[in-house]
Amino acid sequence: MTTHRRYQYAATAGAILLAAACAGSLAHRAYPPAVLFGLGVLILTEAALREHSRLKRRRLEDDWARRRALGENPPPLTPCCLLNSHSTDDIHDRNCTSDHTLTRFLDRIEQQGREEK
Repeated sequence: MTTHRRYQYAATAGAILLAAACAGSLAHRAYPPAVLFGLGVLILTEAALREHSRLKRRRLEDDWARRRALGENPPPLTPCCLLNSHSTDDIHDRNCTSDHTLTRFLDRIEQQGREEK
């Protein structure tokens, strides 16, 4: 079992337990703890969804690398890497699936220079 899958299961189990605690608190009219348990449910649900998306991306990258090793030329994934989606195409991860040659980099720098004028 991968780390992402383990974290996803743990976050899901925690969210279910907190949802039960929230329901129990509401049944006993203890509203402040119910609100806190509800916040915990939201946080753990988001964590489980985030780990699910990381696992899905990891599988896509593994499939892309396998196809590349077999001699195919698969198109880059969208986005090409997780770091790129947060850095506006300035920085790329070591697992990036796009072609980053020096000529492409220089062309982009020249284009940015023309846009600034």
